[in-house]
Amino acid sequence: MAYNRRDLIGHWIRRTQPEQRMCGHACCRGHRVHPANMPVILPNPLLRRASDEDLRDHYLEVSRGSSAEDVAAQNQALAEFDRRDQKEAARRERSRLAALRIAGIRSEHEAAVEAAYLEADRETRGNLLNRAGIAQGVSEQSLFTGSEARARRYASVELLNHWETHHRPSGSMWRGRDTRTQYHDPGSRRRGRRVAA
Repeated sequence: MAYNRRDLIGHWIRRTQPEQRMCGHACCRGHRVHPANMPVILPNPLLRRASDEDLRDHYLEVSRGSSAEDVAAQNQALAEFDRRDQKEAARRERSRLAALRIAGIRSEHEAAVEAAYLEADRETRGNLLNRAGIAQGVSEQSLFTGSEARARRYASVELLNHWETHHRPSGSMWRGRDTRTQYHDPGSRRRGRRVAA
């Protein structure tokens, strides 16, 4: 028997290897099959790996015939195009829903920061910053979202007292931590001791 058998890529194969399959050697993995070498009915791995252009060329090739095998190949190619379109539409929908979810979370955070800021502003009668914060030109709203150390450094005594009973809407609060601060008045006799909330 002559040694003239080739796989779908066109490589020579042994007598025991199937003809209409991809070569199983490591050197051939990842190579695409030329549309001219494709069988009429594509095996599943080849069907899934074929590029859109190769699949289109294959469809045009089999649409010239009218046999039952050609019609089955046409239906196979159309079903694969449909599967790819549905997969892409599902990916786009997941991406859109994720963007909406992120936008909702962001607006919820902004609304909570704004509500906490307005409540603190009302209770402290506008005294949100200490002298150092005013001198540095610190934004009052930035005290509600930044680190606790920065908030303690620039917040007024009234605001620190407010935060003993109200949560500061920082990132820690959204992770489920208690963001009420423990503050002691430097002018009190119990200096250095933490006041329980």
